[in-house]
Amino acid sequence: MPRFRHCLSMSPLVILLFHLATWLVHGEVANGGHRDLPFLLSFKAYNPSNVTALETWVGPDPCSGSWLGVRCSRGRVAGVFLDDASLVGSVAPLLGLTQIRVLAVRRNSLSGPLPPLDNSTSPRLRHLLVSHNNLSGGLNLSLPSLVTLRAEQNGFHGGLLALRLSMVKRFNVSSNELVGEIPSSLSGFPSSSFGSNVDLCGKPLPRCMHAYNAVEDGASNATTGVAQSPTAATNTASGSPSSSSNGRFSQLGLTALVATGIGNAVLIAISLAISVAMFIYMRRKLRPSKDDSKSSAALCFEEEDKIRSGEDKCQKSGALVCFDGGEELRLESLLKASAEVLGKGVSGSTYKAVLEDGIVAAVKRLSALQFPGRSKAFDRHMRLVGRLRHRHVVSLRGYCNSNGERLLVYDYLPNGSLQSLLQGNGGGGRTRSLDWATKKGILFGAAQGLNYIHTFPARPALVHGNVKPSNILLDERGAACVSECGLMRYAASIQQSAPQPPELFLDRATAAVSSRGGWRGYAAPELTASGARATQESDVYSCGMVLLAVVTAKGAADGGEEEGEGEETMGMVKIGVLCTAEAPEERPRMAQVLTMMSEFM
Repeated sequence: MPRFRHCLSMSPLVILLFHLATWLVHGEVANGGHRDLPFLLSFKAYNPSNVTALETWVGPDPCSGSWLGVRCSRGRVAGVFLDDASLVGSVAPLLGLTQIRVLAVRRNSLSGPLPPLDNSTSPRLRHLLVSHNNLSGGLNLSLPSLVTLRAEQNGFHGGLLALRLSMVKRFNVSSNELVGEIPSSLSGFPSSSFGSNVDLCGKPLPRCMHAYNAVEDGASNATTGVAQSPTAATNTASGSPSSSSNGRFSQLGLTALVATGIGNAVLIAISLAISVAMFIYMRRKLRPSKDDSKSSAALCFEEEDKIRSGEDKCQKSGALVCFDGGEELRLESLLKASAEVLGKGVSGSTYKAVLEDGIVAAVKRLSALQFPGRSKAFDRHMRLVGRLRHRHVVSLRGYCNSNGERLLVYDYLPNGSLQSLLQGNGGGGRTRSLDWATKKGILFGAAQGLNYIHTFPARPALVHGNVKPSNILLDERGAACVSECGLMRYAASIQQSAPQPPELFLDRATAAVSSRGGWRGYAAPELTASGARATQESDVYSCGMVLLAVVTAKGAADGGEEEGEGEETMGMVKIGVLCTAEAPEERPRMAQVLTMMSEFM
């Protein structure tokens, strides 16, 4: 009970802060600041400075691409994805973001109540995922557009009658302190969505006790009336000449009661027999046959949207598996989205897809020839890659591997690839400068991304396997992001080695050295052997080849040599030479490469 008093006393304060942030945001807009910035900074202020997830939340523009966990659409914050981020404080400031569609802050230590939400405060909110926190207070949500509410494993209390969620498809409020009757609008969800609460009742849970009491009270009154009738007649007629009839009335009443009791016993016995028979029948019917790979019960459980490893299976797609940040994706939406071809290759084609709600994604459609059949190993790898979250790694938001469709859904990065930049074009055909500072920034960012992949906790250790300029993309800030981690390992007939880089990228001396070393494109020489698999050492080799290609490239905007550039260039070339040692064991690890490169940053 003290906990409830504390939560209730905090509720007005949190709501006051919520409205204060709303007032502040209008002031910031008036002064020319980003209108979503105050809400994000208010949320950040609850957390200590050593929270890793919020270290990148600096600068005036949360849509710059550098804010970890923040996704934007048309210059406004559309999603915040901070699961497992060791966060504390109130979630209320994030719910002040008026254009937010997805809020995912699961498995943290957030506390306090949720502010009341409706179309005036959160008109675009479709997915609210706040499970496994320490949130409290009541649930007062009137959001006709909300599709997902995951609020299990918190301390919410009160009833559910204040929930107005006409479009909700995924719902779970289990393991809270909720009481009262489940509204009929939510009765279609399984009992697991409501379990482990204080006193929830009603379909799909057992009927509410007050309903039982009403029935029992009515039955008790009726029975009392019948039983007391003979007594009342006796008392009324005690002074009348017909008092001899009292015995007959009493005998009749006793006989009626005995008959009623026997009849009830017979009905109970028949009901029990029918129940047992139905149980045996249903048990036999639901027992899986040898020919059936899955029972009906198993198929029902498949529709649960939470997968053990943390991913969400999108409803009704039957194939599209979504990771953090991809909750708004649907297979049918992707297939209907307007598409612009970004590139084609032997592994497949990549499209820029604009969904109906304005979300932009990059969709890679894998070639059925190179990626035939459904592979469990491919599924496992994609689920692992879906967990990679780093500012220099392109995030995989979802994938489909079913019914002949193999789609990979990534964050869309608007500035093209390093390959296009080396050829003199940025994203969308725009010419971009390739000065020395740009080169260094791209190389250092790509190295950071590759080091993150190599050090990610996985067994066996992750390997990229196809490091080349076309797989290094540039985000809104021009920062390098590594893409397509480990994909080529599952290709049927594509050789590990990439095409030979154009001579434009290498001067004659470098090209001669590469020829003598037996290099073929960006791939390590040991991968030319039949059956050879990519390793972290071969990734380092490819990284060195990319480094040499970029350092020796000549951009159209290059002017005179800047002060110190010649020395730094030679230093970078030396790093590239170390990375491209012919013997794998002689190559440095990516962490060592980063240390050497940092001297020139």
